[in-house]
Amino acid sequence: MRWQLLEAQPLEQPHKMDFYITTETVCKKTRSRRLSSLRAILFFFAVILFSAPAASVAPDKIMVYFYSSETNINNFKSLKMGFDRYLAEYGAYEFQPFDDRGKFDTHVKDKERCLLLLSSWHYKNIAKNFCLKVALAGIRNGKKYHQRILVAPSTISHIKSLKAGPIASASSLQHTRSVLLGMFKEKHAAEGARILTVPKDIDALMSVGFGMSKAALTTRSAFEELRTVNPTLYKKMGIVAQGEESLLLLLAVPETFMKASSEIVNVIKNMPMDPDGRNKLKMLGLDGWQEPAASDRLKLEAK
Repeated sequence: MRWQLLEAQPLEQPHKMDFYITTETVCKKTRSRRLSSLRAILFFFAVILFSAPAASVAPDKIMVYFYSSETNINNFKSLKMGFDRYLAEYGAYEFQPFDDRGKFDTHVKDKERCLLLLSSWHYKNIAKNFCLKVALAGIRNGKKYHQRILVAPSTISHIKSLKAGPIASASSLQHTRSVLLGMFKEKHAAEGARILTVPKDIDALMSVGFGMSKAALTTRSAFEELRTVNPTLYKKMGIVAQGEESLLLLLAVPETFMKASSEIVNVIKNMPMDPDGRNKLKMLGLDGWQEPAASDRLKLEAK
């Protein structure tokens, strides 16, 4: 058999144009696959975003604002933390206390999703302009009304001798002068008297015993408490003047939010039903709550 050596033939080269067409086609396919993948990813996230159930979105908190013109609370941190923990067990609620009436009024003005804890005197001053309605009235020792009295040493028999002061009071300055105006019947006397601000009503009475003030603007219940706390001082004191009876701390709600607030109102109303709730109420000087009667509402609306 004879072997024949054949020359190697050059391979046929692709046409230059064919190469460009092939490359361009591959690039187009690659870009197309990438765009398809990107669209798939965007569609996936869009489905997650728009199909998420509404319940997974955190609802706006309902605020409970507090300011009392009749008491001086010096530990707002404990008050806020205590109420926040308690209310959080029942829903998206937050407690916010204030120590200044002006700041309180400015902050809550025109707010709807909120509840207000405030004195009946304060309520009467802002209810009409703020469009408020009373939901609950506080109770202390089984009563929803209390009375401010002016107490001084029994040697003082006439209120005129107390005009200069100092007069001790646990209420705000505005509220104190408003009550004194009803007692003195003279505007310049009520506005001119020196006022000693103290933390509690019982402290106002004790300040008289220590000689720090000439008289104490306090409550009748605090005066009865003095009988137990310091019977010796109690015997030396007498009531010089009495103010009008007024409701204790109120829970008020904007008119437009009355129906929607029923759940949180019931939470607050039922606080006396468990030990933790009762302890929180004591921080506000209350034992419980009661729905106001028609006669109570008439008094609040009266000028």
